[in-house]
Amino acid sequence: MKNIFLCIILIALVGHLFSYSLYENYELGIGKRITHLDARSAAMGGTGTASGTNIFDGMLNPANIGFLNDGLGFQFVFDVTQLEENRSMPMWNFFDSYVDDATYVSNTNFFTDFGLAMSYKHRFGNLSIAGALDYKPFVNFDAYYEEQVRNNEGSDNDNYPPLLATNFLENDGNIYSYGVTAAFTYHRYDILFNETSLGFNLNMLSGKSRSERKIIWSDYSKDAAVVDDYEIRWGYDYSGLNFSIGLKSEISQRISAGIMYAPKFEMTVEDAFSDLDHDFDYPASLRLGVQYRPRNVLRTTFHFDLEFVNWSDISDFYDNVMNYYLGVEHIFPHAVPLRLGFSYVTSPSSSETDIPSPIINPIISAGTGFRIYGDFFLDLSGEFTHRKYDTMDLFPDGYYNYSELWNNYTPENRTEPDTVREYYVRVKSSLTFKW
Repeated sequence: MKNIFLCIILIALVGHLFSYSLYENYELGIGKRITHLDARSAAMGGTGTASGTNIFDGMLNPANIGFLNDGLGFQFVFDVTQLEENRSMPMWNFFDSYVDDATYVSNTNFFTDFGLAMSYKHRFGNLSIAGALDYKPFVNFDAYYEEQVRNNEGSDNDNYPPLLATNFLENDGNIYSYGVTAAFTYHRYDILFNETSLGFNLNMLSGKSRSERKIIWSDYSKDAAVVDDYEIRWGYDYSGLNFSIGLKSEISQRISAGIMYAPKFEMTVEDAFSDLDHDFDYPASLRLGVQYRPRNVLRTTFHFDLEFVNWSDISDFYDNVMNYYLGVEHIFPHAVPLRLGFSYVTSPSSSETDIPSPIINPIISAGTGFRIYGDFFLDLSGEFTHRKYDTMDLFPDGYYNYSELWNNYTPENRTEPDTVREYYVRVKSSLTFKW
């Protein structure tokens, strides 16, 4: 029992890290969709359409719960999200040639989430029925941004210029899912198509997002000029219903395959501060997965998933994308397994924004798992991601054009886009009970 409490504390401290940023939450306004939660899956590059073994693998393919152990099962995950974002402005030399980028703001933020699920499976001869209930985050709107504005007084003498204002952008909120999953599995007890499972998942979605944009002038600015703080808030309440269907089969002793389809669905959006309500279409997605178990002395498995996301369901201005996921698990005798993964994910992009080109997220991952006490298992994974894109200044410089605040200088709005570099370190943990 002591080890169980120790591991629950470890989960709360380590958690897992997702890539929430201003891009999805402020630039596009769609939030960051959470496609999987299981740490074992994350360690192997986010694969699991044909190889999931835990309850939350039903997010990748609802047929996965048909391959759970008979009896009762529980799973708990806790998320701690870290994101480092650096924004740079372009620098030009005397001849107006591009030189380099100069970082003018850097933010590191942390956010939290959690999910829990339970399942039960019973076998009737050649047929087994499994069901699962879960509570999990579906979309996260958390993001935070802070920057300082300073004038040019004393900058030529290496002095620190006075603070004029502090700018803030803050998003918070989630759409949570109350999910029900069922799977029916047929056991042939044969060489080919030994087990085949058909699964269904239904999610009732509910949540809200709140946003705030502020410019807070310093005492120095208020003493030198007539300035007023700027603050605006907006927010939305969300509700909806979506489902997915999946199929998974043990084709042979060496190969398993799976497919999952989630159709487009409509999210009802209510403006929290006005009567201007509107609906929002969420895109359809299709995942294909293969697991290969080579003939070797040690237990090694290879995993590959391919995902199609039809972002044009939201708008014709959005581009459809294809994502790739690769993973391997190697189990040493009398030791913990080693899991490695790589994924190539494309973020949604819209020609209506200042970010028309796709943003690529190459992700490398690793992890392991072990029994902690009795039927309790702990899985851990770590991921690293970096992405880069260009966008216009969030707070145009022309707003601070008060002659009393500047020395022989007039701030103007920049026409060249800023360069944004985001770094993610994700550590994911899952505590699972298998009967």
